[in-house]
Amino acid sequence: MKKRNITEFQILSEIVRKQPHVKQKEIAEVLGITVQGVSEHIRNLLKKNYIKSRGRGEYVLTDTGMRALKTWISEFKNYLNDVNQDIYRYKEIWPAIAYEDLKEGDEVYLFMKKGNLYASKFNKTESTAKVVEGGKEGEDIAITDIKGIIDIKKGKVIILKIPPKVKGGSKNVDYDLIKKILDDNKDAVIASMGTISYVVSNKLGIKPDIRFAVPEGVVSACNRGCDVIGFITGKMTEKIVKILDKNKISYTVLDTAKNTDE
Repeated sequence: MKKRNITEFQILSEIVRKQPHVKQKEIAEVLGITVQGVSEHIRNLLKKNYIKSRGRGEYVLTDTGMRALKTWISEFKNYLNDVNQDIYRYKEIWPAIAYEDLKEGDEVYLFMKKGNLYASKFNKTESTAKVVEGGKEGEDIAITDIKGIIDIKKGKVIILKIPPKVKGGSKNVDYDLIKKILDDNKDAVIASMGTISYVVSNKLGIKPDIRFAVPEGVVSACNRGCDVIGFITGKMTEKIVKILDKNKISYTVLDTAKNTDE
């Protein structure tokens, strides 16, 4: 991310905040640069058609400038998220879950399971650490001196397309098919989107892990290495598929309707 680009987008942000009456001196004071520097950047923004002048120091963003600013904001958010993740590498003490009974001083291997960090003396991986506070299997422990990279393979998604009410709803669902999928993927995170999907999960005695902000939750779970089974009602499937494609997450769509002619 080039310094010049950052400065120009900061100027665009200031123009959005204060338009149309924008004083270059005020922008210079906010950004900590000279008025001459602001003037140079504004000339460049005018050339790019990111802004247009109304005279007398009045500037407004063009449609091109607004799109560029939105794109930059999105990219900058991703950049900050990456930096935030890197910062955590410098923590001296990390929490983890004991895969088996562990005690202080144990040398352990680290791995992700269902979105959580686990430590084990026997499950060998590329990442190691030292236990500073032990615990029994399944308890939280404290680790330090993390070395290597914790392998996080992006999870995959099985979308169980649940028929909407106009196609029979929960009464037209192949529950045997769903039970088989659940049995074959016992560690998967369960997501439910739509009223009919929630009813179906209730009939199966399942409490979904993700019910709200489902698309974002599914992507987040996959990025943490979790496989996901999504109970998704009708055309809501299309929304989920688009988001999974955008985030390059592999998925399978299975129609759970018993009678597709209804």
